[in-house]
Amino acid sequence: MTRRIRIILLMIAAVLPATAQLRLPAIMSDHMVMQRNEKIRFWGWADKGARVTVALAGNTASAKAARDGRWSVQLPALPAGGPYTVTVSSKKETITLDDVLVGEVWICSGQSNMEFMLRSINNADEEIRSATNGNIRSFDVQKDMARFPKDDLKGDWKICSPQTAGNFSAVGYLFCREIAERLNVPVGLINTSWGGTDIESWMSMETIDAFPKYRRLMTRLRSEELEAYLARGKEVEAAFLKAIADEPGEKEQWYLPSYSKSDWKPLRVPGLWTDDALSGVDGVVWTTVEFSVPEALAGQPAILSLGMIDDDDVTWINGTKVGSTVGYDIKRRYTVPSGVLKAGKNELTVKIVDNHAGGGCYGSSDLFFLQIGQERLSILGDGWKYKIAVDNEAFEYVEDGPNAFPSRLFNAMVAPIAGYPARGFVWYQGENNAPRAEEYYRLFPAMINDWRSRWNRADMPFYWVQLANYMPSDEHPSASNWAVLRDAQNSARSLPHTGQAVIIDVGDADDIHPRDKQTVGHRLACLALHNDYGMADIYCESPQPLKAVKHGDNVLVTFENVARGLKAKSRYGYVCGFAVAGKDGKYRWVRAETSGIDAVLLDCTGIDNPKSVRYAWADNPDDANLYNSAGLPAAPFEKAVEE
Repeated sequence: MTRRIRIILLMIAAVLPATAQLRLPAIMSDHMVMQRNEKIRFWGWADKGARVTVALAGNTASAKAARDGRWSVQLPALPAGGPYTVTVSSKKETITLDDVLVGEVWICSGQSNMEFMLRSINNADEEIRSATNGNIRSFDVQKDMARFPKDDLKGDWKICSPQTAGNFSAVGYLFCREIAERLNVPVGLINTSWGGTDIESWMSMETIDAFPKYRRLMTRLRSEELEAYLARGKEVEAAFLKAIADEPGEKEQWYLPSYSKSDWKPLRVPGLWTDDALSGVDGVVWTTVEFSVPEALAGQPAILSLGMIDDDDVTWINGTKVGSTVGYDIKRRYTVPSGVLKAGKNELTVKIVDNHAGGGCYGSSDLFFLQIGQERLSILGDGWKYKIAVDNEAFEYVEDGPNAFPSRLFNAMVAPIAGYPARGFVWYQGENNAPRAEEYYRLFPAMINDWRSRWNRADMPFYWVQLANYMPSDEHPSASNWAVLRDAQNSARSLPHTGQAVIIDVGDADDIHPRDKQTVGHRLACLALHNDYGMADIYCESPQPLKAVKHGDNVLVTFENVARGLKAKSRYGYVCGFAVAGKDGKYRWVRAETSGIDAVLLDCTGIDNPKSVRYAWADNPDDANLYNSAGLPAAPFEKAVEE
């Protein structure tokens, strides 16, 4: 039965039109699940001054609606149970909620891998056929955006059944199913997710304000003229795109060394644009740097590596075009023909077309070089400069969408349910932020603390899924934004009451949405069952490195969270996925073996003075095979070698 509202009319209402002013938020409706063993909070709206009474399981509480019509009450905590009927009444009206359960509530959020539906995973038909536990309920928040925090959202509670479960979040459902089965209590899943979204979209305005990069966007978001900006967006889009196509740089040959660049401004490379003049720019920005080539290498062919560029680029050396690429997540590697490089001073010029969000050359510094034969020359330093050719600001053009401005998903899809009592959060996001992975070290913990503050619980459990392995594997050790993003996720474990499901062994090189969501849900559930429900027999932590120390000419890496010991999933017993860099800074694969129950010995033959160790440090570390005895894979890491 859907929520029904019974209007209890006074005698005077027989001759006056009825107006139903009593209202509950959408999250409080038929089939809802409330958090057990925690004070139960109801809130809503009514006529100013109206007294509202809520009754549940023999308990009642009343409150008077404030001048703005808002009211809120608390009822005593209840153990798991139900179904109950809830009545919410004022002098004029009554709302009745049916089939209400009390149990465990988890809020699941993120981008497409959290949104990913049960009907699309491995073995989906069998999973759906067996989805018969009516004590599992899912509330799917409808997608929405808002300038400022909203009071309410849209969605409804669905009872788990073979007819409904196919549309449930696969990760959310599989996580909640295991909890429901192990605890034998009702479990409610609140799914608020949106594919292809940045973490910034899920953070409150106050939290985003602490990041100067977004000052320009947040000023516009708060502006009363935003709607007009957005409305004009479509009108000026054609003019903006034409300006990009007709940008003056190529016509005026800014790529020639003879073109004066004395008025170009300093730029930090690598890194996405954070300079105030660039942080909000979408359009065309030209960048340049001078570098030196020894006389012995002049004229030789070379390979230019420019890391990655957000979004598109055209690149010249000494006025000769050496390559162009469309796409922000592609490593730039261009062939420099014979005769282009000169002895002494040379000039590299890169035209960057930034279509949305952050722009610039980004990636690890070891991705920026010129390879000439066996010699590798750096193209980094303090000499980079830039000049803006086309700026969206001049057109008042704003591309709308969930990532166009920070906070809008938080405002529409989180703020309205903030404070709804729940056990904790489950988060699966990061793919969209991988091109700007370094920023995640600050953004992610800020978001965790942000959400906890909204629920007024500093220790509220927060669990997440580390990024899966994805894209082609590397033949040689290489820099990886996905590895940096994983490391940023891993570092957030320093916050209390957090946990991470490592899944570098269940991804798909060709699909950013791996179909094995069963393993993901299980590893998340193990975190909750062990940490929050006291099941000490369930092991939930992946191996993490403690230290890497020199061991003769080799390196010994010791670990925590090994359960009964480390093991290599290999018929030969060798551990794969380790790379070591010596004093030259170049990483090389090394042979490795487990040593005792908690260490791995790295054979560093041929490496002069080992300085740093990496494990599973790649977009797709598909050969990484180090596990603990509980079957959990070791987390990827980079660690300095101690003497």
